[in-house]
Amino acid sequence: MIAEFWEPVAGGRTKCTLCPHFCVIDEGREGLCKVRGTRGARLESLVYGRVATVVSDSIERKPFFHFHPGAFVLSLSTLGCNVLCSGCNTWQLSHATAARGEAEKLSFMAPEEAVAMAEKHRLPGIAFAFGEAAIWAEYVHDVCIAAKEAGLFTCFVTAGYMNVKTLDYLAPHIDALKYDLKAPDGRGWGWLTKVEDPEITLDVVARAKEDHGCHVEVVSNLVPGMNDDDDSLRTMANQVLERFGARTAWHVTRFLPEFELSYVRSTPVKTLERAAQIGREAGLEFVYVGNVPGHPGRHTVCPKCGRTVIRRGDQRAEENWLREGRCPDCGEELGIVGGD
Repeated sequence: MIAEFWEPVAGGRTKCTLCPHFCVIDEGREGLCKVRGTRGARLESLVYGRVATVVSDSIERKPFFHFHPGAFVLSLSTLGCNVLCSGCNTWQLSHATAARGEAEKLSFMAPEEAVAMAEKHRLPGIAFAFGEAAIWAEYVHDVCIAAKEAGLFTCFVTAGYMNVKTLDYLAPHIDALKYDLKAPDGRGWGWLTKVEDPEITLDVVARAKEDHGCHVEVVSNLVPGMNDDDDSLRTMANQVLERFGARTAWHVTRFLPEFELSYVRSTPVKTLERAAQIGREAGLEFVYVGNVPGHPGRHTVCPKCGRTVIRRGDQRAEENWLREGRCPDCGEELGIVGGD
C-alpha cells in the first residue's frame, strides 16, 4: 500500500516523514523501522493489514489503569519499530524486517475484519500494542475509524517518536494513549533507544492530550544503572506532572533482562517503591508499581481520603468500588474513564 507521509527524492529515492528520523530510502530498501520501504520510486507501508500478534487480553497489561479498568480488548501488533530499545521484551517483532517477503508471511486482516473480530468476542475496544503503533499508521488510522463507527474504543501504545502531522492524522480517532517515557534526557534515551531528542515525544503526547482529548498514561521501565537514580526519577516525575498533570497515572515498572540488556539484573522492588514515593512527592496523585505480581502498588487509592477504590490482581482489575467515577467514601472525582 502507498504510504502517507513521504516525499520523492532525486534518484528514485523517497524521504519518509512519518517520524523525526526522516529516513531517505533507496529503491528496494527500507527505513530504520524496517517496515516502510521504497518500491517503484514511491514509499509503501509493507505491513498494512499484516498482523503479527492477535490476542484478547486485559487493558491493564498495556498498561492502562484509568481507562475502562477490568476490560478485555483485542490487541494487534506488527513487525518493526522506529525506536528499537536495547532491552525490548518483544524484540523478535520489533527488530524483525518486513522485507524479503517476510510481511507476506503474516496473515492479512482488513480493518473491518479486525472490528468484526472484536465484536464477535464481545470486546469493547481495540488496542495497538506489543510494539510501536505509529509505524503502521495507515492501518491504525483505518482500523480506528472503523472501530469508532462500530462503537468501540481505541488504544494506542507508543514511545511518541512521530511528527506532529502523524499525530494529527491518528489522534482524532484514538481514545487512549500510553506513552513510554524511557529516560529523563537525551543521553538516557540514547543509551536505551535510537532516539536522542525526547523533547519531541513529550511535545507530541502533550498535544494528543491537550488538542485531541486523548486519555494519557505514562510508563517508565526502570533499568538499573541507566534511569533509576533519584535525579532521573525526579526529572521524569516532574515531566509527567508538568506536561500531563497531577492526575496522570505514572507506571514505574520492573525491568526484566532481555535482548541486548540480558546482562543487566532485574530492577529491585525497593527501587520501584522509591520511585513511586518520589513521584508522589513531586505531586503525582497516582503512581503505580508494575511487573511485580501481588504488589499493593497496583491498586488505585483515592488521593483525598486514602480509600482503595480499585483492587487489581496480577492481570486485571478484580474489584471496583467507583461510583460514577468517584470515590465511594468521600465523593472525589478521580478522572477514571469508564471506571464503573
